[in-house]
Amino acid sequence: MKTTFGPKKIMFPCPTSLVVTGNMENANIVTIAWVSLLTSQPPTLGISVGQKGFSGEAIKKNKEFTVNIATIEIMKQADFCGITSGKDIDKFKESGLTKMPSKHIQSPIIKECPLNFECKLVDSGIVGRTNHFVGEILEVHIDTDKLKDPENYGSIDIDAFNPLIYIGGVREYRKVGEKVGDAYQIGKTLKK
Repeated sequence: MKTTFGPKKIMFPCPTSLVVTGNMENANIVTIAWVSLLTSQPPTLGISVGQKGFSGEAIKKNKEFTVNIATIEIMKQADFCGITSGKDIDKFKESGLTKMPSKHIQSPIIKECPLNFECKLVDSGIVGRTNHFVGEILEVHIDTDKLKDPENYGSIDIDAFNPLIYIGGVREYRKVGEKVGDAYQIGKTLKK
């Protein structure tokens, strides 16, 4: 048996992401969970930001942004950046998070986030009341101490990374659990 609820905004797990707009002198942070990889060639990701907020207008104006994946260690700061407006305060100053220069764009990355994406806006649109932005990934930064092999971006040590996961619907933060299988491998056991 299943219970139906009609159309609702529920999806999980989602990475808690801090999106930064602006530049090193004047930057804003917005916390969002609606982030997804979209294409591999060129590598792009999509983000959804409400129309009422300050950040959507900044992305449209600047045509760039960074996406910074939060950890459990900065859960309070991440939540703070999602419940306050950049119109009223300097979220970097108030949260204690640290700006670092990006390599290819003006919008800074966040030092305390071990995974950062520099993105150039390549497409946007509005669906319902939400801005949807597609960013081409120009650079990826990963804290070296979170990699099992510093030469391989795919060797992230998820336990060392400790990403902050958002569970939509119930509005909870969680952490990643134990490994239960190898992707692209475990399904092969069903082949005859």
